[in-house]
Amino acid sequence: LALPEDTRLMLLAPVAREKKGEFTELFAEMQARGYVRFRVDGQIYEHGDLPALKKTEKHNIDVVIDRVKVRHDLQQRLAESFEAALRVGGQDASGRVLALEMDTGQEHLFSAKFACPVCSYSLGELEPRLFSFNSPLGACPACDGLGQREVFDAARVVAFPSLSLASGAIKGWDRRNGYYFAMLESLARHYGFDVEAPFESLPAPVQQAVLHGSGEEDIAFSYILDSGASKGKPVVKKHPFEGILPNMARRYRETDSVVVREDLARLRSTQPCPECHGARLRREARHVKVGEGAQARAIYEVSHATLSDAHTWFRQLQLTGAKAEIADKVVREIATRLQFLNDVGLNYLSLDRSAETLSGGEAQRIRLAAPPGSNLRGVCYILDGPTIGLHPPDNRLLLD
Repeated sequence: LALPEDTRLMLLAPVAREKKGEFTELFAEMQARGYVRFRVDGQIYEHGDLPALKKTEKHNIDVVIDRVKVRHDLQQRLAESFEAALRVGGQDASGRVLALEMDTGQEHLFSAKFACPVCSYSLGELEPRLFSFNSPLGACPACDGLGQREVFDAARVVAFPSLSLASGAIKGWDRRNGYYFAMLESLARHYGFDVEAPFESLPAPVQQAVLHGSGEEDIAFSYILDSGASKGKPVVKKHPFEGILPNMARRYRETDSVVVREDLARLRSTQPCPECHGARLRREARHVKVGEGAQARAIYEVSHATLSDAHTWFRQLQLTGAKAEIADKVVREIATRLQFLNDVGLNYLSLDRSAETLSGGEAQRIRLAAPPGSNLRGVCYILDGPTIGLHPPDNRLLLD
């Protein structure tokens, strides 16, 4: 309906995409259901004028559902036509409907499912488990919902950045280790850097290649054969450079030696997951947002905010129609709990704060939020630990 008035549209239901066959049964079935126009490989045909299709060739077939002119009072007819198109094209997995501008030939593709009609990226039905990092359905597959991973830390691997690669900037890759150092020398010839120069003085792209590899770029590596008739002779092989960090990660995974594993483990550190960046949720869940326009936020964004900011966001959240009816009770309950947590002086915490980082008083005040936040009456609370260290104004808030 956003198109100009009187734009002529043809609504089409895709029933075959790049499929081989004659489709005689399909055409007969559609005719029996009252559809007599089809678009076959880009051309519109009446049922009686359909060409004979070769069963060995691939074809694209759409059923013409309706032809309309855009008007302001077209909503009901469009809705019925779209529903009919979805019923006819039920065998099309993405639930797509085509709207063809008859004068310009421009196509508008729509989908009735959580799917992009252009690239076919799809998402299953939204359910609570998808938004829980404790569920396999919602947890980030890269970090198993932890939000962090043990990875090899470049700052630990390059223990002495002021030294050169040859002198021992990276333990195990200096000139005393002939095999690995020969690889670095080949890398230096390829990229034109000096293995005797301090590592910290090397250009950033060179440091990136040394630590993370050359990607798909082949490097000419020189090796000395240590066995066979050609023992002692050099040989050149071209292949990408794995990178020191990926090399260590592979050796850590594959080694059976406890000593090697312990030695490599000292070079690892806990860092935010590179896939979810600490959100702990899989990509599908991170892309679902609540709210409209600039107010829209994903669940992990609300979790990252302080309790004060989260409470403000829920209070200002504006939803309309059915969305408002569905969310009303949930939003009010969340806002009530957040209000209580703010009132007891925890406004500086965030919802994703790790429990092990909380003080004893903070943990007890959080536990207090459940019953009082439920508006219970006639219950006596004796406060001791939760009030230790609180400022007088916060004590008054807690008592209120």
